[in-house]
Amino acid sequence: MPPPEDPTPHRLAEVPLFARLPAAALVELAAASRLRRYPAGQILWTEGDPGEALAVLEEGQLRVSRFAASGTEVVLAVVEAPAALGELALLDGRPRDATVTAQGPVAVRLVPRSVFRAVLERDQRVALGLIATLTGWVRQANRRHADLLGLDVPGRLAAWLLRRAGDETGEVVPVGTAVALGRSQGELAAELGTTRESLNRALRGFVDLGLVAVDGDQVTVRDPAALAMYAG
Repeated sequence: MPPPEDPTPHRLAEVPLFARLPAAALVELAAASRLRRYPAGQILWTEGDPGEALAVLEEGQLRVSRFAASGTEVVLAVVEAPAALGELALLDGRPRDATVTAQGPVAVRLVPRSVFRAVLERDQRVALGLIATLTGWVRQANRRHADLLGLDVPGRLAAWLLRRAGDETGEVVPVGTAVALGRSQGELAAELGTTRESLNRALRGFVDLGLVAVDGDQVTVRDPAALAMYAG
C-alpha cells in the first residue's frame, strides 16, 4: 500500500525528534499542528511562559537567550532550520527557561502539548528521537561553555567558522571553502559572547593575516590550518 498523501508539506522527517516515525504518523502529526510565519524580532515565548506547544523550525533561525538582571541578553544558542525547540517544558510542565526570538523571518510549525505527549506515549521511536535531541543540546551547551571559558574572541570566531565549514580541526576543510554568515555581525557577536567591535577586530585581523577573505555576507576560508590553531 502506498504511503498516504500529505496535504500539508512539512519538514518533520528532517528533525531528529521525529525522523524515526513512519510517513503515516508524520502526516497525522502535521495535520494536528499549525504552521505560523513570524517577522524578524518576533518573540515566540519568553522565560517563565507556560509550555503550550513544541516549535518545529522549518525556515530561518531562532535565537535562544536569557536576560541578566541588568537587562543584558545572554545568547545560549542560535538554532537553524530544521530543528525542534521547547521539549523540556512539555515534558515536566514547568515554565519556559529561556526566551526564543526570530532572528530573521521564520516559519514555525507549532505542535500542541497534548498532541506531542500523545505521540510520545504511544511510540517509543519519538522517545529515542527525544534522547538524541536532548543529547545534542547538552553537547552544544558544553561546547559553547568551553569556548567561552577557554578561547578569546579570535578563537571563538575561528571555531565558529570552521564548524560552519564542516570541521573544527580544519583538517578536512578545503582551502577556499565559503561560509555564509547568515546573520548580522551584531547577532554573531552576541552568539559568540562578545561585542560587535571586538568581533570586527578579530575578523579584520584574520583578513590582514590572509586567513580569510570577506565579501559581504560571505567569508572564504583561505588557511583552515591556521584558523584551527586559533580555535585551540
